[in-house]
Amino acid sequence: MVEYVSPTHVERGAGTIEADPVRGLLHDLREPLAAILLLSTSAAGDVQERLGHIREQATWLAELVASSLEGAAGDDPLVVDAVAVAREVAGRARMTTTASIDVEVAGDGLVLARPVALARALGCVVDNAVRAAGPTGHVLIWVGDDDDGVHLRVLDDGPGLGHVVHRTSIGLATTRAMVAACEGAFRLGPRPDGGASADIALRRGTHVLAS
Repeated sequence: MVEYVSPTHVERGAGTIEADPVRGLLHDLREPLAAILLLSTSAAGDVQERLGHIREQATWLAELVASSLEGAAGDDPLVVDAVAVAREVAGRARMTTTASIDVEVAGDGLVLARPVALARALGCVVDNAVRAAGPTGHVLIWVGDDDDGVHLRVLDDGPGLGHVVHRTSIGLATTRAMVAACEGAFRLGPRPDGGASADIALRRGTHVLAS
């Protein structure tokens, strides 16, 4: 049974960690900024397509900053399409890596969550997975449901926990804080065949639509 987390604190083992909101925001700004720089200096592809991607990244940056300035009041809990979030996060991550990133879906993926917080949490997990997998590795984002709720699982084929310098505490602390803000649960562990598995569990949002 998944134990959902209160947004007032974030647990790591037996202790409580505090997520630094400023450092967490700076951590999350890196990827879209890197994508914008790459898109603006590249001569490959269609110009209008690159401009469209730049607008997407700039819009996400604006949402990140606005959410941080306004606090939880600027990112209210809603019924969120976790599949769409997963695909958007994967799209952003693909712009700054040569690792392969796939999204698999089993279910409708409707959850009750804070949209920006969920995207930040999943983005941090995917960023860590991409760094662990390396430039020729593979990352899978799986969205599905079971008796506990809806899960967003990120699997990588890297060397495993404890063997990757770039699996930063800032990213994991931000992930835990953002998942807690969605009143979800977060677990990170090794995969039996190598690599790591990160799981974000959230309550279903379908009952809200039905009411």
